[in-house]
Amino acid sequence: MKIILLLSIFVLQLLANNPKVYAVLGDKLYNNVDAITKLQEVSIFSTYKNKINTYTHHVKSVKEVGFMIDKNRSNTSKKEYLKKLRELSVTNDFFIDLVNSYMEKSMSEEDNILYLEMANSRLINVQKYKKQIKKYYYAHKSELNIKGTFVQTLIDEDLKNKKPLYIGPTKEELEKAKINRIRAKDKAKQEAISRSIEEELTKKKLKIREEQKSELRTK
Repeated sequence: MKIILLLSIFVLQLLANNPKVYAVLGDKLYNNVDAITKLQEVSIFSTYKNKINTYTHHVKSVKEVGFMIDKNRSNTSKKEYLKKLRELSVTNDFFIDLVNSYMEKSMSEEDNILYLEMANSRLINVQKYKKQIKKYYYAHKSELNIKGTFVQTLIDEDLKNKKPLYIGPTKEELEKAKINRIRAKDKAKQEAISRSIEEELTKKKLKIREEQKSELRTK
């Protein structure tokens, strides 16, 4: 209960640090900007470094305008401010969609580094990917160090609530199952070849016998 209360206070403090005008749209941008800025540190986002820097600068500038409007000290109208928020919202959504796309990519390609980077970005659609993130962790936990990451928060949440952990095949078990399938397939193929050879030999033996019987009749 204390943790929830502290988190609530922290969120309220964050919101209080944002302009009140058009807060529904503005809060989304202002609360995400630090996380988007940190994407520069992720190698896969290196090509977006200039775009991120430009976006960060614009968000901070527009935020100052919002505070000035709150105080009735801005030459920018509320209509113009709203237009800028909507323009910035397009870029905000672009980076969020990209992060979530890379989250899917990391799990499908079993890229553990990218998986932790995206899960820890604070831009993930938690409602959509929470189950998948935990499922991936349990399948690869022997390879992952989740200490201090968002993934650890999800796992600790399960343990605290005493929810049953995901019970499923690990990566090693999946690989073993794959090897067993390949071996079974090879064995079935070999047995089919053996049967085919035996059938062919049986046919030849029968043919030889028929030929021998035919020769005896003609003598």
